[in-house]
Amino acid sequence: MTRLLDTNHAIAILNADPRLASRLEAAKAVGDTFALTTTVLGELYYGAQASERVAENLAKPEALSAQLALYDFDAAAASEFGKVKAELRRKGRPIPSADAQIAAVARLNGLVVLTDDIHLHSVAGLTVENWLRG
Repeated sequence: MTRLLDTNHAIAILNADPRLASRLEAAKAVGDTFALTTTVLGELYYGAQASERVAENLAKPEALSAQLALYDFDAAAASEFGKVKAELRRKGRPIPSADAQIAAVARLNGLVVLTDDIHLHSVAGLTVENWLRG
C-alpha cells in the first residue's frame, strides 16, 4: 500500500515526531511505501522559505522528497481536482484548494492519505488515516 503524506504528516516526519516512529517502521516492514505530491512539496518549501533559518530548513524537504515517491499535480490530477471541488461544492462542504489537489492525486492513484485535516474526510472514494491522533 502507498500512503500519501499530507503536509502535517510530512512535517511530523521532518521533525521526528515520536507519534509516527513505530507506525512508520511497522508499515515499512510489511512493504508499505510513502509518497508526496508536488502540492505538499511546495507547501514544505514555502515553510522553509518563510522560516528564520532558510538554508537549514530548505535541506529538509529536499532530503524527504529524495526518499519518497513524488506524484505530480499533472493534467489528469487537474481534471480529478475539478471533480473533487465540484462534488464538495454540491454537498456544501468546500475545502481549501491545496487539500483538493492532494485528494485528487490520491483518489486518481488509489493512495491512502495520511492527514490530520478533517477536510479530506468529506471526499468520496478517498481513504484517509490520521497517525497523529492515534
